[in-house]
Amino acid sequence: MYKNERIIVAIIGLIGLIVSAIIGAKWSKENVSVTVNIGGESVILKDNDIQDMANDNEELKNKISDYEQQINDFKNKVSDYEKQIDELTKTKESLSKKLGLANGALEDVPVIEYQNYGLSIDGDEKTINTDKSSVSINGRRYYSKDFVDNLLPDNKSAIEKNNILYIGTVIKEKTNLFDRQIIDKSDNVSISTDVKDTFGNMHSKAVVFTHEGTDITINANREYSHLKFKIAVLDEYKGGGIIQIETEQGIIYTSNEILNTTEPTEIIRPINQASKIIIRYLGSDHWNYTMVTDAFLYNEE
Repeated sequence: MYKNERIIVAIIGLIGLIVSAIIGAKWSKENVSVTVNIGGESVILKDNDIQDMANDNEELKNKISDYEQQINDFKNKVSDYEKQIDELTKTKESLSKKLGLANGALEDVPVIEYQNYGLSIDGDEKTINTDKSSVSINGRRYYSKDFVDNLLPDNKSAIEKNNILYIGTVIKEKTNLFDRQIIDKSDNVSISTDVKDTFGNMHSKAVVFTHEGTDITINANREYSHLKFKIAVLDEYKGGGIIQIETEQGIIYTSNEILNTTEPTEIIRPINQASKIIIRYLGSDHWNYTMVTDAFLYNEE
């Protein structure tokens, strides 16, 4: 019935041609031909041409499918690359922070310079270990303990304990005498703070005497073995008189006359766990402003 059948189809554009050819091929018609107008001329396509076009179309579909698969593969790779870029960016930020910390740490590294110093005292060269005996750290110079030992008098030694370098006596307990309870005090005796003596030395606390025959009694409470103190004259005053210190056991110290030219020196006296300290001002004049400063009770190690 379909033998030698001619189908004339007016096709606009190449798409219609391909569609018709595919349909013919799908119906399995024999001797199918298609007449198309191309450039004003009629062109007849035989069934083998149509079949070739159908095959080409199928091949194109397969290629398109392959290209779509490649595109999806590329998209997946791009997604993976974006994740890798994100991870690398985070790693870079972390390393940048570490680098900043490292640079900051390097800035805190001290500048250390060792030197081999010897020691000479009044022309007498001392025997010390000079190897790296001095070190400069950020411009501040330090010396070895050999220097300290040689600079101390023969009756003194340097002892390191509890992060403190003790010269001479090692103090176990210590208290400011003028922070303790006052048992009795004359009217013309005062405890003053931040005072300056005639040599320009500043003292955090001092007992100041202005009249002779006055005294102050302070509770020691039998807790300490030694008393340490200095005697001086308040700045801009002439001084005068004598300082005497006693406990209930008796007099432990009597000074010479204290004048504004008397240089303050440290005085230490044993008090044998005395219960009280009595400081007296003896003299024959007023308004001398003689004072006892830097007074501490302590126990030795």
